[in-house]
Amino acid sequence: MSPLREIHILTLFPDLFEGFLRESILGKAIADGRVAIRLLDFRTFAVDKHHSADDVPYGGGSGMVLLPGPAVAALESLPPGTRKVLLTPQGARFDHAAAVRLAGEPRLALFCGRYEGFDERIRSHVDEEVSLGDFVLQGGEVAAMAIVEALVRLLPGVLHNADSPREESFAGGLLEYPQYTRPREFRGVEVPEILLSGHHEEIRRWRRREALRRTLARRPELLAAASLTEEDRELLGEVGEASGRAAERPGGGTGADSASGPRTKDQEPGTAPARVHVVLVHHPIKSRIGGLITTSVTNLDIHDIARASRTYGVHAYHLVTPIALQQELVRGVASHWLEGESGERVPARAQALSLVRVAESFFAVTESVRAEAGVEPLVVMTTAAAGGRPTVGYGALRERLRTETRPVLLVFGTGWGLADELLDRADVLLDPIEASSDYNHLSVRVAVGVCLDRLFGTR
Repeated sequence: MSPLREIHILTLFPDLFEGFLRESILGKAIADGRVAIRLLDFRTFAVDKHHSADDVPYGGGSGMVLLPGPAVAALESLPPGTRKVLLTPQGARFDHAAAVRLAGEPRLALFCGRYEGFDERIRSHVDEEVSLGDFVLQGGEVAAMAIVEALVRLLPGVLHNADSPREESFAGGLLEYPQYTRPREFRGVEVPEILLSGHHEEIRRWRRREALRRTLARRPELLAAASLTEEDRELLGEVGEASGRAAERPGGGTGADSASGPRTKDQEPGTAPARVHVVLVHHPIKSRIGGLITTSVTNLDIHDIARASRTYGVHAYHLVTPIALQQELVRGVASHWLEGESGERVPARAQALSLVRVAESFFAVTESVRAEAGVEPLVVMTTAAAGGRPTVGYGALRERLRTETRPVLLVFGTGWGLADELLDRADVLLDPIEASSDYNHLSVRVAVGVCLDRLFGTR
């Protein structure tokens, strides 16, 4: 497939692109004829006297919706063989792999949405839908600019250094290593000595190790999809050993010993389970047929997960249900063991039930943890079906938790799993638990035990 030669941008505001297309590397690539960027105002395809491109939505509602007529007419006017991309928050996430793929299309069209959205019938006239991420823009023009820049810089001859596209963040599946330039010392911080040594092989290994370290700390899900060599695995081992030594040094840990909650015997240095909160969600939950339901809290949910949490040194165990009677059930069971003779007779059970908290929503849990810690927690969610979302392995998360200083919410769903609106809020989505058989119907209580042992067990 020949490299990208022509990009059509369909927009109601072509003037927004004037300065963007004129400056820097992109402007030079256009001037050199390496790529042609064509702006198409699809309002010109309107057939009414007012040249309308939008109208009020059927059924009522705020804002305006793009009309299908001008949009589709503009799409149909494009040269044959043009791949048509609709920019929408509902599209697939744009990443480096998508950039490489689209840069291999000879002709590409980016359709920029506006206002409250577009008529649903426009979708059938494009080849794919793409999103920059989970945030809201006024329209698709800024997204189009970001995509154009990502694509053009991949084209042959656009960048002076041919190695640059291969060495930058995400190109190899990892974040980029730290970069330094003059002066050698800036405000008390010096350039790492290895970069001044002139030893090219050692510099290469240092850069690769730092790229792995940074990816593990900031974007561990990328490691799950990266093609790692034997050298990479060796370097990751060095990263893990260094993190463990730092946690063992006086003043070099993550503050786990000062956090409330017990520490398990022989706990692996740096994992700090005392900062971990287990969260069991009963609403919103997926039903068997895909709807949203609220599941019932059971006595086993309360006891068994509290015992597992206490065993692995978890800070607190939160049950989420909006039903007042279910909340009272949880409080009643806990108080039975904490305030009566039962707790005195079986103190180990009382210790476990002392971890139990109840909340009406997942938002209430995150707010209470944030207020207590003074920082946003890291949200780790579990699911039996990721639904196309990127997941992280237990080994990668275990390594990340060695140095993670924020509180961690380890979230489990009941019923047929956490609702998509919750999964979309995850910072990390764990790999599903899988066995060698084709039977996959573990109770959530067993799943919690498996996860805690994989993350915080000593073997």
